[in-house]
This record gives sequence, C-alpha cells and structure tokens, in this order.
Amino acid sequence: MSHLRVIVVGAGFSGLAMGARLRQEGIEDFLILEKAEDVGGTWRDNRYPGCACDVPSRLYSLSFAPKTDWSRDFAPAAEIWDYLRDCVDRFALRPHLVLGADVTSATWEGDRWRVIVADGREWTAQGLVLGVGGLHVPRRPDIAGLANFAGAVVHTADWPADDGLDGLRVGVVGTGASAVQLVPALADRVGELVVFQRTPSWILPRGDRAWSPGSRQGYRRIPAVARLMRWRTFAKLESRLLGFGRLERARRAVERQALARLAEAVPDPATRAALTPDYALGCKRVLLSDDYWPTFARADVRLVCAPITRVDPHALVSLDGASHEVDALVLATGFDLQGSFLRIDIRGVGGRRLAEDWADGRSTHLGIEVAGFPELYLLLGPNTALGHNSVLLMIESAIEHILAGLRRAQNAGPHTVTRDAQDRFGRWVAARTRHTVWGSGCQSWYLDERGRNIAIWPASTIRYRLATRWLRERDYEPVRPAPRRRPGD
Repeated sequence: MSHLRVIVVGAGFSGLAMGARLRQEGIEDFLILEKAEDVGGTWRDNRYPGCACDVPSRLYSLSFAPKTDWSRDFAPAAEIWDYLRDCVDRFALRPHLVLGADVTSATWEGDRWRVIVADGREWTAQGLVLGVGGLHVPRRPDIAGLANFAGAVVHTADWPADDGLDGLRVGVVGTGASAVQLVPALADRVGELVVFQRTPSWILPRGDRAWSPGSRQGYRRIPAVARLMRWRTFAKLESRLLGFGRLERARRAVERQALARLAEAVPDPATRAALTPDYALGCKRVLLSDDYWPTFARADVRLVCAPITRVDPHALVSLDGASHEVDALVLATGFDLQGSFLRIDIRGVGGRRLAEDWADGRSTHLGIEVAGFPELYLLLGPNTALGHNSVLLMIESAIEHILAGLRRAQNAGPHTVTRDAQDRFGRWVAARTRHTVWGSGCQSWYLDERGRNIAIWPASTIRYRLATRWLRERDYEPVRPAPRRRPGD
C-alpha cells in the first residue's frame, strides 16, 4: 500500500512496541520503516565488549510481552537483541517491516504525511510515529588531528566483529555509561589501557548475578511469581526518585557509601581523588558497576584527566603537554540526542521545519507531540528519559497516548497540539526541574547549553502514565486540510 493509516520510523524497542500495539488494536494498514538491515535499534548497534543493560532485566521487557527467563539480573546486549527479534515473530510484524528504508524527509501535505526514504521510495499516511530513539547518532569528539591517527579508531556504537585490540596499547576517550562497561572488559585483553576522563561519574554497585536454570524454569511455569517480582523491582526503582528531589539527607548517605567503595577499590590517593565526583549524585547519569573502579588499581591501566588538545598519528597529547602513545583509539563519547530526530527533514503545517522549531530548545507536549505538526508523534522524545527507572515504562505510556490520538484522527480528522499546551508543559518541566538534583548546577546531557532540562522526565513514571492517559480537548485543535491540487492547476 502506498497510503497507510500509520507509518512508524525505527524498529528498536519503541517502533516494535508501537507495531505490536497497533496490531493488538486491530490496525493492520501500517509500516515500520527501518534504515538498517535488521531490527533492534540500540541493541543491534551497540556490540562493544561488556555491553549490557543498566536496568534490571525484570523491567526490561514489554509488559504485554514479558520475558521471564533472562540469563542474568542485568541482561547482556545480545540477549536483549534476541528478545526484540522474538517480538517481531510473536506479534507477526514481518509483513509490516521495511528494512533498508532510511527515511530522509517527512512532509505534512494537507491531511497526510508524505514520507520519502533515501532510495526514492515514498508512502503517505494519516499518522507518523517517530521511534528513532535517542541513542542512535554517535557523537564524535572534535579533537584536532583525530582524522590523522594512524591506528584503528572505533566508536562504541560502531563496534567491529573482530576489533583486533588484543595486546595493543588502547586509549579510551570518555568515562560515561558505555566506558564503565567497556573498560573492565578490555583491561584483561589489551597490553595497556589509557582512559581519558573529562568528568568523574558517580557509580553505584550493580550486584549482577546469573539466574539459575531452576529460577528461570520456575518463572516460566508460574507467571504470577514473575509478575510479582517485576512489580517489586518497579517499586524499588521508583523509590529512588525521592533521592533526586528534596531528600538531600538520603542522597548524601548514598554518596558516602559510594565514596567508601571507591576508597576500598582504589588505594592510590591521586587516582582516587581524580575519580571522585564534585557534584551531587544524580545530577549526571548515575552509573552501575561492580568492577569499573577496581580496574584503576591495575598497573596496566592509567587514568588521564588533563583535556586532550590534539591527536598525533601515534599518540594523544593532553593539555599538560604529556604525550600518551597508543596503538588504537576507542571513542566512548555517547550520542547526539537531537540528531536522531533532526537527521530527518520534517516539515509541518506551512512547511515549518522541526529543526527550526527546535533551534532554541526542544519544545514538545509530554515529549510526544509538537505544535504545528499534526498527527506527528514522538516516542522517547524530549523529557521522557529517566534517571531512576526503566524507560520502557515511558514508551508504553506514550504509545497508549498515541493510540488515543490515532483513534481521534480516524473519527474527527487530523489534530495538532496547541502552542499554549506545549508552552504550559515546558513551564512545568522547568519549574519541576528546579526542585530536583538535575537542576543543581552541573553540566550533563540532560541539559542544553542554557541549562534547560531537555531530556529527563522530572517526576515519577506513575505521574507520566496519568498525564498521558487522556487527551484533554482544550490541548488540541483540528487542522483544516488544505485544498488538494487538481491536475492542470
């Protein structure tokens, strides 16, 4: 079909969950367009050593497609990827998948979206759902001379099947979520590891354990027990939000416990001081690891905190003038959050470009809708990331909101969220953030260059579920379709 009721862009968790719920709602005229040759999104692209989820496995499957037989408390990337491919078959999504379809533009034309992919194919649809995720476009550092480095340069989001790093001197740029998993996994393989740190991270214990065959079998046979354990995990994670708010005493206690573990893991005072954060726990992403800090007690692992000024063919030069010779370079430098959405030329009513609307911020309503872009829906959009719980809860809440919008459009024509509703949501996010650790003054990917929260939902997942449950009539307005042009006009 060239005209569809819904087009979904992206076949990661968001896109596949959207497709599954569409089918459950009896909607069959939809396609999921995926730029790669397989599904999986983040969990297809990230294959670096040690890659795993930092959300407990019990909460890392869809509530309507539970997986109860994970191998560990924190599932490795390959197992999550297998789960997503299993969801494709479980919900019979293959007829709806178009792989190798890299969407380049989406334009609102009167009463529908026209979507074009890189090879020239195009479709139109009543509704457009962007499930492109935020961990999609790798951010590469702008360091002088990087292009002239003589050895291999690998980004964690583009890891080769055979990295060839065994026995080499390897430099790792970055100490965020990917590096915390990668560094311990590489340390036993390489000849020497040099880690270049800009800002130290707060790290809490992971406590990862393998599930016994008996436990896995028991959860499969007694789903009620698996559901109970899922709810227990949810409640435990949800309670962490209190520490990100006004309960400074609780946060300080956790910080003291973390620093005590750091002191035990890293005996060298200078290295320990360099690994000690100078900002409130939670202001940046809190990382989980049992083996990252202990890695820096090894003689063959060095920590460099001076900024990198340039890259020579065989070394990285830091601001203090030191030259750090390495044979290969790993970039653990994260992702461009806006790049996932803005790599597509999206034009709404009157040809207004989403890039123009977001030039001075990433304004949305509930992280799902944008004023002036009728029947455009975002999954994992701005202000829907979490610092305390599973983001899959946010995806599922947003999907139910989108389904309500699609039903309304089917019955009453296309609508767009009003600018007033969008501005009201933005003011709420700003006010709410001021009373949390995310507004305490540190720099993080949660905030833009003006210090505005553009990523985190600054409240509970329960509150997001309630906020997205209904479409409030006053927040939307119908869109009058433009007259269709007749041949010869």
